[in-house]
Amino acid sequence: MKGSRLHLDLFKVFRDLAETRSFSKTALRNYLTQSAVSQQVAFLERHYGEKLVERGRGRFSLTEHGEALLEGSRKILAANQEVVDRIHHPGEISGTVSVQTVHSIGLYDLALFVKSFLRRYPRVNLRVEYHRSDMIYAHVSQGGCDLGIVAYPRPHPLIRIVPFKREKLTLVCSSDDPLAARKRVSLKVLNGKNFVAFSRNIPTGEVFDDILRKAKVFVNVVHEFDNIETLKRSVEVGAGVSILPETTVAQEVKNKTLVCLQLSEGPFYRPTGIVLREGRTLPRAVKEFVRWLS
Repeated sequence: MKGSRLHLDLFKVFRDLAETRSFSKTALRNYLTQSAVSQQVAFLERHYGEKLVERGRGRFSLTEHGEALLEGSRKILAANQEVVDRIHHPGEISGTVSVQTVHSIGLYDLALFVKSFLRRYPRVNLRVEYHRSDMIYAHVSQGGCDLGIVAYPRPHPLIRIVPFKREKLTLVCSSDDPLAARKRVSLKVLNGKNFVAFSRNIPTGEVFDDILRKAKVFVNVVHEFDNIETLKRSVEVGAGVSILPETTVAQEVKNKTLVCLQLSEGPFYRPTGIVLREGRTLPRAVKEFVRWLS
């Protein structure tokens, strides 16, 4: 390898650049000039003898070698932080835990776990981001985050799955819908009814489609969303009914803007799971957070 010695700051600058995709934002984060950030990236490219970043005309991306360095940089920085924490705060669990999940899990099922975990381990920096399931699998397998939490976890050669929760599914309608006066209905009453669905290219949408298909029920899909908040607002204004995890509409039911009805063919459940990179040794803080969830 070419060049002189590497320093931790170089790995931090490169990680920040990959995350922000901006030389100016990276400079602000690290109290540097944009020119200094460019010089440090150039130094890393000379050191490794490979191009790490593709840029030009507003376009920014990491090369294959850049992705490898990003994964390594995150591991090096996490390992260093764990050592520092053990020296200065022996016996305490600390460090950074990066979690990626979908909105319908993160905003409801995960929130209480996060609150109780941080109360118990105040020195842990817990970061939660929201992405689609396919991106979460990619980020976990590539080292882009410590763990993911997804609905209907599926087998993946680079992923280990730890069960999280089973969410009960319920039929949801607006308080003005004629169905709102009932407590239990059959899926058959949905035939021809306006339906607000999860996008079909995400696991929850695919499974809900399958539930209706097996029941030989044909609904009129008026909207498809991948964001549960948008979906609920659509049901609230009477655009149609939907099938949702019961926990995600608890506040709206309490406020009497939505009504939950049990399904006669059920109960149906949505399994969720924690996804981890297979074979990866987890830092103490990450290991403890997984134990807290499971």
